[in-house]
Amino acid sequence: MVIRLRIHKSILLIFIPLVLSAFTHIWNPIGFPHIDQDEGHYMRRAMQVIEGQGPQESNHTYFYPYDHPYFGQLFLGGVLKLIGYPDILSPKVGDVHSIELLYLVPRVIMGLLAVVDTFLIYKIAEYRYSRNIAFVAAILFAVMPLSWILRRVLLESIQLPFILSSILFLVYKRNFTNENITVNNRNTNRHNNNLNIFTIVLSGIFLGLAIFTKLPVFLMIPVIAYLVYTNSNIYYNNKYKNIKVLGLWFIPVILIPMIWPAYATLTGHFDEWINGVLWQADRSSRSLSNAMEHVFKMDPLLMLLAIAGIIYARIKRDYFLPLWIFPYLILLFIVDWVYFFHIVPVLPAFCIAAAVLLVDLVRKSNKRKIVRPLTFSLIGAIIIFGFLNTITLITTNLNSTYFELVSFINQNLPNNPNNKNDENSVVLVGPNSGWGFFWLLKYIFDKDVEFKWFELPKDYIGSITNEKFLLMADREVRYAVYDSTSGAPHINQIKKLYHDSLPLKTFSNNTLKYDLHKYPYSNILDDYYKLGDIIKTRGIDWSREIEVRGNYSVR
Repeated sequence: MVIRLRIHKSILLIFIPLVLSAFTHIWNPIGFPHIDQDEGHYMRRAMQVIEGQGPQESNHTYFYPYDHPYFGQLFLGGVLKLIGYPDILSPKVGDVHSIELLYLVPRVIMGLLAVVDTFLIYKIAEYRYSRNIAFVAAILFAVMPLSWILRRVLLESIQLPFILSSILFLVYKRNFTNENITVNNRNTNRHNNNLNIFTIVLSGIFLGLAIFTKLPVFLMIPVIAYLVYTNSNIYYNNKYKNIKVLGLWFIPVILIPMIWPAYATLTGHFDEWINGVLWQADRSSRSLSNAMEHVFKMDPLLMLLAIAGIIYARIKRDYFLPLWIFPYLILLFIVDWVYFFHIVPVLPAFCIAAAVLLVDLVRKSNKRKIVRPLTFSLIGAIIIFGFLNTITLITTNLNSTYFELVSFINQNLPNNPNNKNDENSVVLVGPNSGWGFFWLLKYIFDKDVEFKWFELPKDYIGSITNEKFLLMADREVRYAVYDSTSGAPHINQIKKLYHDSLPLKTFSNNTLKYDLHKYPYSNILDDYYKLGDIIKTRGIDWSREIEVRGNYSVR
């Protein structure tokens, strides 16, 4: 009877955070957050994989195609191909609902990955610390507002389960080794040794795949190498064997990401690979301090708890969490190109650090019967506060106008995929966020279109030789058109396109109805960039209407 109760309690403790995580990460996936331009990059490359064109796109499509390794598009393209995407949706031109469904499927996949993350965090914290800490850490990850970052189709969302799996195999090995270290039977020891090697190799494979998704997480090597070495020390108690085990773990960690430069070398594009890597690492204009300021505004409570938890871990001489967090943040500080979603690889460590602090407060208050209920109430209040604010966010609708805009543009582009550069082809000119739906036009609906993006003060447009064009004119474009002080070539070209076209349709944004200065809507504000009355979504300016203009007749 006692054993059954323990089993039921164990199932309940892991079931609750999984259900909460499924709700907070899968509910209303296309309403919140807004569609980001980077999602379009990764969907474009995934669609290229689905169509059998390989993982590497050409610089004709994107000017620095060697910016990230290949596993992100291989994984996403493989999953989408497996479920029959996009044919299973039967998308129709001019149908807004079809556009919504095309975005819905990949975002649901990201939500499911976040549920897997919740399970992995629970098991890591359970094996490393205790079941109570695991429960609180998984709950925090599931309900706190900051975890909405994982709702987007980003490399970090794909990468996180592989990082966590790499860590889990080693903390599980430690737990298993501690339970079996006293067993003397020779056959059992041989079995344990084989399991030890197997888990180490699997850990290396998963971290190698994570690095093969996005390079900066190679700074997860210190914390996982620490686990490999210390756990091997428990099992072998031999420095020479410990180093050999560490070397075994390093083999897949190094070899799997090396596929990327090896492929570039074999295809004769090594110089392009070098240029792409250097460009990606040398765009220093967004500091870690600014990104962390955004993160604090988005979820101040979790960040304060995490900081206190990290300090507490250092006092306890627990090196696991600091090694997980600080090497990666130091790299972001050096690179100096940081958006708030770049903190995703260390977000689970924040939740675990906060959980360790909160549970230890309860444990140390056991001797004081008055303090203990207050401590439990504090933890409950934190969880309820986070959950209610997350619900407020995920029930918003930020993208309805966006889907109407995409549907209108899609409907008014010619269908001519097999005869490029003839009189029917069209150039789409607009802000950088146009990348967010270019993949849909090109690969789902086979539109004969080329995208040229405009962003002040950079010259991104390039030459436009086609006679037909559509222009997405946001406030930034209109500012350039009426700016009489600039004679830059790309400004003059935008002016010519604007004056040589007629307005076709105007779209108004519904985001401005939210009080973006009020928490938790500050998540929307920090998801956007606000300067005065200008609200920008990493490229498209929604402070005024979006005007679609063209120089040819549309339907």
